[in-house]
Parts: sequence; C-alpha cells; structure tokens
Amino acid sequence: MVAVAAFASLLPATLHAAQPAGAGGGTALPGNELPGEPISAEPSSVPADNAEPAPVAPATQESTIVDSTATLTAPALATPLRRATDPLTQDLAGLGQPTAIAAVDGHVVIVRARGGRSELVDVGDPNAPHILLSSTRAFGTPVAGRNADGHPVVVVSPCAGADEVVLLRRAPNCPLRAVDLTTGLSSAVPGSAGALQGDMAGPNVVFTRQSPQVGVRLYLRVDGAVRPLALPKMAKGAPDWPRAIGDPIAGTLTVAGLDLGDDGRLAVVVGHRSRTPKYTSTLWLRDAGGAWHREVSVNTPRDDLGVRRVLGPQLDEGGVRAYVEGVVEGPSFVGRWNNAGRSTTRYSVRRSIGRATILRDAAYDGTRLVFVDWLPGLPCGSEGASACGLRAVGPLTLR
Repeated sequence: MVAVAAFASLLPATLHAAQPAGAGGGTALPGNELPGEPISAEPSSVPADNAEPAPVAPATQESTIVDSTATLTAPALATPLRRATDPLTQDLAGLGQPTAIAAVDGHVVIVRARGGRSELVDVGDPNAPHILLSSTRAFGTPVAGRNADGHPVVVVSPCAGADEVVLLRRAPNCPLRAVDLTTGLSSAVPGSAGALQGDMAGPNVVFTRQSPQVGVRLYLRVDGAVRPLALPKMAKGAPDWPRAIGDPIAGTLTVAGLDLGDDGRLAVVVGHRSRTPKYTSTLWLRDAGGAWHREVSVNTPRDDLGVRRVLGPQLDEGGVRAYVEGVVEGPSFVGRWNNAGRSTTRYSVRRSIGRATILRDAAYDGTRLVFVDWLPGLPCGSEGASACGLRAVGPLTLR
C-alpha cells in the first residue's frame, strides 16, 4: 500500500500462517496446536448476549438514500495507459471512510457509519443502495457465502467492529448473523458467540475468535456441532515455512480473509508480526483431507509506507484466487494458485485502475474484482481528503 501507515497503525496486527500439517523440523510456534475454547479476555464494554434486546434490526428503506453513499463522489480514476484490450473499471459508490467489503452474485456489501449507528449496506446497484441491517454497535468484516438453500448470504458480526475489539483486542460478545440476500431475512448463526468473522457454505460455517495467547483461533460448525480447527503450522526451518517469512511474535496471528467451499476446502489469509520482516501475509488452502498448503506469502520489511497483504480469497474449481496488495517497490497483482500451491495466473490491473496498487479491501464477484481505492498520500477519511471510491474492474480471466 502507499503512504497509509497512519491508518495501518490503528489496526491490530493482521494475517498469516504456517505450513502443511505434519511437516517436520523446527520448533512449533504458537498456533500450531489444536485450539480449545477461547480464554476470556478483560471485561469489555461490548454488550453481552443478555444485554438490551434488538441491537440489530432490518433498516427502514425510507432512510436509505439520505446521506447515503450515493451522495459522495469518488475521485476519478486516472487511466491514461489503459489499452482497448484491458478490463474496464466501474465506479460503484463514493465512501466517506474505508470499509471492508463482500461481493457475490452482483451484490456488493459494505459497512458504513451513519447517524450514530452502523449499517450493513448492499450497493451492488449504485443507483439504489439497500440497507440490510442497522445496529447500535459496529459491524465487523462481512464475508459472502451461500446457505443451505443455495442463496447468496453475507455473514457478519454485529459487534466485532467496536473499538474495544478492533483497537483493544477484546472479544465481542455476540453471535454472527447470516443475511440471505435473496429473501432479505437475517438470523443468528448457532454456536458462533464471540466470533470475529465467519463464512457459510451450505449447512457448514467456519469462523474465528480472539485468543490472548495466539491472536486468533479457527472453528468449524458441521452438522450442528462446533469443533476447533488447527491453524497451519508455523515452525522455524520447516519445509513449507521459508526463513524469509519471519518467526511469528507470540499472540500476533490474525485472520484477514476466509472462504469455505462446499467440497470441504477452506481458504484462509493469516497474518503475523515478526522482527524481520515486520509483517507477513499468507494465503493458505486447507484441502478436503485437512492438510494445509501455503499458496503465497508477501512481506513488509518496514511498515512506515503501509502493510502489504493478501486480500479477497475465493476458492474455485481446482484452486484459489486472491488479490496481492502492493507497496511502493512491490506492485499489486491478481493471482490464482492450484490446490497444491502452484501459481497458475499472475495478472496486473495497473493500466485499468491507473496505479500499481489498490488499498484497504478487495473481493471477487464472478469475473470482476471489487475494491476500495483512494488517492495515494491522502487516505479517505483524513482531514482534507476526497471521498474514496468503491470500484470494480473486469472481466478478469483467471485459470
């Protein structure tokens, strides 16, 4: 990323992981063991499950357009180098603040603050943004999936975006909610209390929780039963853990992206802090047999120019795709890897978006990449900055 250290410093350490189960060599680092139930953190001001009812409710659409994303104009993309054969870009909405995004079947879901509330908004139709849920607390990171009926859904925590969780790393005390984008109905996800984020594939759900010792733990709900999943192993000197990735500092593991497949595969973006490099983001794929494969890792040697991450993991038949975020010396690219971790596609959208990097978040929606972008050197949300933009680029062919 470019010149976003001030914003990055406000976030807890994020992403990354380790190596295939059973790899030998080295000393096991925090996170390698099978996780148990989370240890209670310090008391949080995030309301508990028995707090006042109805913190989350379907929003009335009378207020959808007033002061909405449609009132902001995103800075225009400068694309003087674009060729006729390059994919096209589309401006979807202006944003007052950077946001996490989820995308599926033409729906593009963002989180925004408005009028002292947090809103989950579908801006897939730029001319008619639709509020899905409104909360007195702050929504966490939305993730797109499909429910048992095959409908597109967005899974989100109604309280994981609170300052106590984001900045102070305290556990949220609410369950995930799944919003059916076909019917508009939302429901709590059983067994997910305290989850940071999650994803749904048919009847199955994967989610993460805070861990004081490790940073984050991973859980899977199958047939109504919740069980812990071991994160990828990170062991110094192990075959699939190169020295250049750095040894994780205890308690810094985070999960920045999830995608659960209906075939039992799981894609996870795991991050960690280390002394050298400062930060590493790794895309992992867990096959149907439970073995982890490292797909790609990106390092940030120094974080004063922003932190480089893998964004928007999405499983496809035979592999996984993601956006690898760049910094000044390392341009971003769209990539795809097969199940064994071999790179099959590396594609730059630099000419289409008018720069080497995009910032904050990205998600796939079919053949297009949806992303949040702002002008380098002046992040949106800072004093004197233009609004940032929610944009799409495509079609992209990844095989």
